[in-house]
Amino acid sequence: MVDQPTSPASDPSTPRSGSLRRSLTALGHRVRASGPGLMVSVLGAALISTVLGAGAMGRADEMSDGAVWLWSSPLGESVRVNGNNGQIDLVAALPESAGNRVQVTQNDDYLLLLDPVTGRVTSIDLREMGFSGVLELGAGEDVSLALGEDTAVVIDHGAGEVRAVDPATLQPTGPSLRVPAPLVGGAFDDSDTLWLGVPTQGTVVGVKVQEEDATISQTASVADPGADIAVTVLDDGVLAVDRSGDGMVALRNGGEPRTLTSPIPLEGAEMPLRTRGDLAAVTIPESGDIVTVQDPGGSSTVGHLATGHEGGGIAVPHAGHLYVPYDEDGVVRAFQPSGEELNPITLPDAQGPLELETREGNLYINAPDSGVAAVVDQDGQARVIDKTAPPPGPGDEEDEDKPAPQGPRPNVPQPDQEDGTPQPDGESPRPGTPDPTDLAAPAPVTPAPADPPPPPDDDDEDETGVAPGAPTPVTATSGDGSVSLSWPEAYSPDAPVEEYAITWDGGSTTVAGTELGAGIDGLSNGTAYRFRVTATNEYGTGPAAQTPEVTPNTAAPGDPSNVTAEASGNDSATVSWSTADNAADYVITSVNTGGGAAPSDRTSTSSSVQVTGLTPGQTYTFTVTARGEGGVEGGSATSSPITMSSETVGAPSNVSHSVSGNQVTVTWTAAENAAQYRVTPGGGGGSALGGAVTVSGTSHTFTRGGGRCYSFTVTALGADGTEGDGSASSPGACVREFS
Repeated sequence: MVDQPTSPASDPSTPRSGSLRRSLTALGHRVRASGPGLMVSVLGAALISTVLGAGAMGRADEMSDGAVWLWSSPLGESVRVNGNNGQIDLVAALPESAGNRVQVTQNDDYLLLLDPVTGRVTSIDLREMGFSGVLELGAGEDVSLALGEDTAVVIDHGAGEVRAVDPATLQPTGPSLRVPAPLVGGAFDDSDTLWLGVPTQGTVVGVKVQEEDATISQTASVADPGADIAVTVLDDGVLAVDRSGDGMVALRNGGEPRTLTSPIPLEGAEMPLRTRGDLAAVTIPESGDIVTVQDPGGSSTVGHLATGHEGGGIAVPHAGHLYVPYDEDGVVRAFQPSGEELNPITLPDAQGPLELETREGNLYINAPDSGVAAVVDQDGQARVIDKTAPPPGPGDEEDEDKPAPQGPRPNVPQPDQEDGTPQPDGESPRPGTPDPTDLAAPAPVTPAPADPPPPPDDDDEDETGVAPGAPTPVTATSGDGSVSLSWPEAYSPDAPVEEYAITWDGGSTTVAGTELGAGIDGLSNGTAYRFRVTATNEYGTGPAAQTPEVTPNTAAPGDPSNVTAEASGNDSATVSWSTADNAADYVITSVNTGGGAAPSDRTSTSSSVQVTGLTPGQTYTFTVTARGEGGVEGGSATSSPITMSSETVGAPSNVSHSVSGNQVTVTWTAAENAAQYRVTPGGGGGSALGGAVTVSGTSHTFTRGGGRCYSFTVTALGADGTEGDGSASSPGACVREFS
């Protein structure tokens, strides 16, 4: 039986908007009222609404083990859940993303938050407890993030691009890796290999980030070129399925592909992005069937079960069981691989999609649109989590002796056996699992009676605003005994920013809320400093944005030169320059000449960088500043103005190819506002066709070389060479040879 706690600490249902804001305001007051000690200046400022119990600084490493960050859309914050007791111990506020379903990517050192509505990525350095980087990817782009042990990548699925970035600053660490688009999947296995599916080639590729560059380390064929494939990344390697048939391929890192056969057709099959443990699951959502693969990298025993329920999502294996979300019911159903159904897990008042992920030995179930989540341990017992509950306050000790949820371990209830699901007071326990056709939604967990809360203070009723967001990123350049800082305006829709506070080891200062920079003098040359900047409005102080370490010095680098900017889309540009003597890296500052918003500063260790997040139709200049070791500022140079195209280039469609004799002809339907098209060959025979070509019509003929299997990807280009919104590929096909 999957057990649930009978008495959650508070009602995890989603609060009303006004009460949410009042809760945040009250919690902010609680932090500020605690005094200017270490806990507030370091942790309270670093993560707004974060309050840790006494001794928490010493337990920081301990708390990171078994802890996972979950997003709460109504509050616009990510909360860290201690998997051992189901309690919230840290909160990271991102108020500008409230109401959006932010994608959370995490490891023990970094938390990456991607807002798909704005295309903005925010990085939080968990080692230093500060917001450390921002990357604008553009709204509506088909992008995702992946974190390895020490590396991070941005995956552009539509463009077929993999970019290695610094997980703290989100700045690129090397050139982009191009892989035939579109890409599917994208996660690291335990050996720090990133696995991607490449449908146009019928392959999976393993990518390694070495010396800060992303390179392909392994390629394996898993289906015919152009096949509709899906992948899940295993602890060691990858499992790929061909949705056009019944074929599956398991591949260990560095090993040979192992072909498996599904007992049912795999049309529409879905798998979780990452599978942990020895059991993998392939879900057919339309029918509710699940194909299981036990030990996919070894003996690979294939099984099949029918859930008997409609409307289920993707099955996620955990500790030998299968968990399937049913969003409309706010329920996750559990199954044995043999097909026996266990008791469900109910998330009271859950709204919207349910997200399932296995991490740190537990299964986490999150309802991002609601204030509720759950954690399931290795024994199958579940704890309901109230994501709106504040962390322990100053002086509060965690109750480490708090008993775990009681109840029997997972089993299949007998017809007259209670299922263990808590029932509202006064109702009889629900009987064991009934016939699937008669299965009703389980009753919600009812909290234990509690004393009514005190009436709200009249002053609190009027305070409906929230503290500002973090002014990320903070850019630092050093000089002789000094450092210059700059930052973007902090998000603060409820009240103007009154001041920015800058702190560092050995000092602090403040500037007015209208200032977006500061000069710090009197520093020691040769000493490394890290600076934190927080914004304050009438409702409180927001989270801290921090710089990388900078070291004042007298040895300045030379000047960059020949700065040029070329549009690489209607919302992005590639900035290039000639390097400066003794430069360690470069800061690229974008300026909207019309006075409008511009992307945040970028840094690069190479001689070019792609700047994203530009506005179509707007004009920009780009200034490149050299920095020496320790961030010492050198000279600067500025590009000529560039105006971004206001036209949106569409995507081609109906791509097909035919083979006749020694020729391969590709045709497609024109895209809106396209001036040219880039045609990229793929498949086994594609490598012998001479690479990608750019043409002005809607067809192109290649001369055949070696190989007989082909697929082609066509990308539309604007008059200025900018890429369109997407690309299209022809189905893979092989030519039968006769002798």
